[in-house]
Amino acid sequence: MTKAADDVRSWPTRVRITRVDPAAEEPDGPRVRVWHAVVAASMAQDAPGTAPAAPGRFHAQLTAGETVVWTAARAGRVVGLAVLRLPSITVTGRAQVHVHPAHRRRGVGDRLVTALTAEARARGLHRVIAAVPVGGPGDAFCLRRGLTRLRTLHHLLLSLRQVHPGWLDEMVAVEHPGYRLTETARIAAPGRQDAVPGDVLLTVAAEHGRKVVGCTEVVVPTGRGPHATQHDRPPADGHHGLGLDLWVKAAMLRLLYDQYPQVTQIATDNPGHDTALLAVNRHLGFRLHHRINEYRLDVTGSSATD
Repeated sequence: MTKAADDVRSWPTRVRITRVDPAAEEPDGPRVRVWHAVVAASMAQDAPGTAPAAPGRFHAQLTAGETVVWTAARAGRVVGLAVLRLPSITVTGRAQVHVHPAHRRRGVGDRLVTALTAEARARGLHRVIAAVPVGGPGDAFCLRRGLTRLRTLHHLLLSLRQVHPGWLDEMVAVEHPGYRLTETARIAAPGRQDAVPGDVLLTVAAEHGRKVVGCTEVVVPTGRGPHATQHDRPPADGHHGLGLDLWVKAAMLRLLYDQYPQVTQIATDNPGHDTALLAVNRHLGFRLHHRINEYRLDVTGSSATD
């Protein structure tokens, strides 16, 4: 056993949970960098090849909307981070819990989840949704605590420069009688959980008459970052099987090529049961990176000492 491992095992078992205010910290300040390092180590262990956003954007994500953040420390060293994102109009929050791999199985995750559960209950939430990589420690942790598994998502990545723009032009040029494409761009305002203020929200929609019957949205990060995120909405009832989803996605990729050349990679999460959506994205060149399980923590009726 290495000296580092001996040092970790000899630390006191007491875990100190502290609610922190990211808005009071500098975006690139020392505390933010410590929190970022914990999350980076956790993600690298659970889903190799993934990483949090750079510290500045990481800080913006922690301060976007109404968010509550806790740290877990052992012997004065931050070893865990929990984030509870509060909804604006529903009773369902979303949570993230990260524990440094060297400090797992010592009650850190349990203490963080207990803190966010108590906060969610005090805020009147009914449930909290958490997402963890399939087969990782988070899966076992959620099952051990009695959370309900809701669905499995496929996290897909597309290297945009490997898609030929001429091929996209061919797909966009396919006629869809009775339908038309529309493009809109707007700046993200505070309060969104999937973007930070200043991000560009691009939407390409298929319209039938004056009704939107299918669309895709891409979040382009502020600061000219190379990574964008795609959100999909399948065609409305009565408009399936017409190729509208491929049409709007191809138009979106062409828009990114033309107006946002800094974007080189696009990520999206697709439900594992939506075979049609997965097939369209794979046709465009998206490839599976890893799978994610979503779990539901029921807040009402659970005790604060879970």
